Amino acid sequence: MSSFTQQLEKMKTHPGFIAALDQSGGSTPKALTSYGIKEGAWSNEEEMFAIVHQMRTRIITSPSFTGERILGAILFENTMDRAIEGQSSADYLWNVKRVVPFLKVDKGLAAEENGVHLMKPMPDLSALVAKAKTKRIFGTKMRSVINQADSAGIKNIVSQQFEAAEQIIGAGLIPIIEPEVDIHCPEKAKGEALLKAALLEKLIITPC
Repeated sequence: MSSFTQQLEKMKTHPGFIAALDQSGGSTPKALTSYGIKEGAWSNEEEMFAIVHQMRTRIITSPSFTGERILGAILFENTMDRAIEGQSSADYLWNVKRVVPFLKVDKGLAAEENGVHLMKPMPDLSALVAKAKTKRIFGTKMRSVINQADSAGIKNIVSQQFEAAEQIIGAGLIPIIEPEVDIHCPEKAKGEALLKAALLEKLIITPC
């Protein structure tokens, strides 16, 4: 049985959660500060990413970080490109920890429009997904945010997510779509209902 088949079976049948280890450039200083490393401990971006990789390595190699409770881990591209104990990050996650590797592919959030933050354009998505495939990444994650229960905005978010998901599936990876209703949305229940309806419109349901 191939690794992909084993990983797919795990994601379909095992209990557990997905660990988010995908802080990128903008959120990395805050994550390091929470970890106890003050801003100024690095002099350039490369040094910052080296420090955050040390942090992630410590987390991933911890005896508590195993596939028993953790289904998958979402990586930032820079982490995917690095190694943990002599193996690529994705290989270490699966071969040693039995944790399924995912990759964050979005480039952050666009300015709010119609009550939502769409994802910024991803012109390099095809190349990034092809690279992830060679690194033995199983799937992807991409996030957008709903601030208001605006029907048009929510439909736009879902359309954008599914358009990217189709491209990712076509390249042989499994996408996680993440259109998130912000916890501070003033009509959160309505926003969630609109999101559910928009998602169901996009899903293809095969009759039994």
